[in-house]
Amino acid sequence: MKEIVTPPVYWHSSVDAVNEDIKKIKKGKVTKLLPSAGNRPIYAIEYGKSNLPKSKASLSSALGAFDYRCYADKTGEDYVPTVYLAGCIHGGEFEGTVALMNLISLLETGVDLAGNRNDDLLSLSEKLHLVFMPMCNPDGRARIPFDNFVGHSFYDLRYYNQGTWKNGELCGYPECKMIHPIKEVSGHLGGYFNDDGVNMMHDDYLVNPCNEVKNVLKICRDNAPDFSLLFHGGGNTFNTYFPVSYINADARRQMMEVANMATEAFAKEELIFKMIHKNFEKTGGEDMGLPPFMLTSAIFHVCGEPCVTYESNQGLCDSDDYRLTNDQIYRSHMIFMECLFKWTLENKSSEARKAKLKK
Repeated sequence: MKEIVTPPVYWHSSVDAVNEDIKKIKKGKVTKLLPSAGNRPIYAIEYGKSNLPKSKASLSSALGAFDYRCYADKTGEDYVPTVYLAGCIHGGEFEGTVALMNLISLLETGVDLAGNRNDDLLSLSEKLHLVFMPMCNPDGRARIPFDNFVGHSFYDLRYYNQGTWKNGELCGYPECKMIHPIKEVSGHLGGYFNDDGVNMMHDDYLVNPCNEVKNVLKICRDNAPDFSLLFHGGGNTFNTYFPVSYINADARRQMMEVANMATEAFAKEELIFKMIHKNFEKTGGEDMGLPPFMLTSAIFHVCGEPCVTYESNQGLCDSDDYRLTNDQIYRSHMIFMECLFKWTLENKSSEARKAKLKK
C-alpha cells in the first residue's frame, strides 16, 4: 500500500526549488546552458579553478597522433583534477539532484540544507575542480507531481517515469526504449523524456543530439573531467553502478577501484553498494546484438576518462528487501561522493601522477 512520506527539509528536488537555490549561489560560477526542449533553463555550476590548458585537438585527433596531451595536457606541476556530476538525467530519478544541491550548500555555507556540517566531504571538495549539472532534464522532472518516491509504489515509478502508450498500458522497461523519440506514441509522457520525447541516455549522439545532451557532452569536451558520474534512480535496488560499453580496460579498472572503495565505506554504515559485474560485450545474449552505446559511452569518447551511471535506491513501498529512507538515500550519496573525491585526489592529482612515474 502506498505511504505518504513528507520529504525532509533538505530534500530540494523540484525544478522551482533547484532554480531558486541556484539564484543564491555566490561562490560558485553559474553558467546558463542551452535550454531544454520545453524551453526550461539548464545550469552548470563550477567550483575550484581548472588549470587545464586549452585543447589543441579533439580526443579522436589526439589519439590519432598517439598523444592524449594534444586534447588535454594533465601533466602540469599544479594540475587539479576535475570531477563532473550530473543529476536528473531522467526526470523521475532525482535523488542525485538532492545530493548535489546539498553539496552546493556545503560549498557555499559550510553546512548542508539541513544545517549539518560534513567537514570531510567539504575538505575533499575544496581540493578539486568540480562541475555540477543538478538538473539535466527539467522537462521530465516537471512532469513528476511529487518531490520524492519514498513510500510510492513500483506502479507509480513506472507510470510517472516511463509513462504509458496510447492505449493506457505502461511503457515499462526496457520496452520504453523501443521507439525513440517516444512522444508521438505515448499517452502519458513519462519523466524519462524531455518534452520532445527524447531519452538522453539513448539519443542520436553523432548526428542530431538534443540540447540536453549537447550540454553534457560540451561540458565533458571542454573540461576533460577525470571522472564523470550521472545520477539515476533504480527503484528498490541496492546502490550500484553499471559497467559501460565501448571503453578501454584502464577506464574499467578505475571504475572498479572506486566501486571497491564505496563497497567498504557503505558497509561500515550498514548500507549496501554493490557493483553489477555485467559485461555487455561478453554476456549480452544472442538476441541483443551490439551492446548499447549510451550517454556514458559517449562521454568517454569525448574525454577519454571514466563515466558511470550511479543507480540509487528510491525507497518504494512494494518491497522491504532493500528499502531505504530519505535519510539513508541522502547519506548513501554523500558516502559515494566522498569515496569518489578521495580516489580522484589519490590517483589523478599532479602529486599522484608524479608518484606513479617514480615507481
